[in-house]
Amino acid sequence: MNYKPYALDINKDHTRFQFQSVGKRGVFEKVILFQLLADDVYNLALLDYNPTSQEYSDLSVTNNGDMAEIFATAITAVTAFLNQYRNRKIYFEGSTSPRTRLYQIVINKIYNSDNQDLIILGLRNREWYPFEPNINFEGFLIKKKI
Repeated sequence: MNYKPYALDINKDHTRFQFQSVGKRGVFEKVILFQLLADDVYNLALLDYNPTSQEYSDLSVTNNGDMAEIFATAITAVTAFLNQYRNRKIYFEGSTSPRTRLYQIVINKIYNSDNQDLIILGLRNREWYPFEPNINFEGFLIKKKI
């Protein structure tokens, strides 16, 4: 997957990344947030952002035709966050089962554990496993290789 990520506006502690989705339906504000879950584990949230109301939504569907660019942008944000905080881990899942499945499909296309400095684990039945294609996971954990 070689798509160009969108330009990011990053806050000083690398926990909020804002960008604009530009596509067939117009321009939409998007935000990637990293929020503390426990100890060194942070939740990744990919959200639509309404600057007028200052509200976030993880349930909206923009269908803007730029999904590949959005995922490339999310990968850029994950990399920047983990480069800033090498010992932290990022947890994420979709807000719906189909979105979790979509995330798994994207990971399957781009992730090669031998060639990257990231480790991705999949959650299944309350257990963590190394990411593998064709296994349905309930969530994912990303961390830097040490």
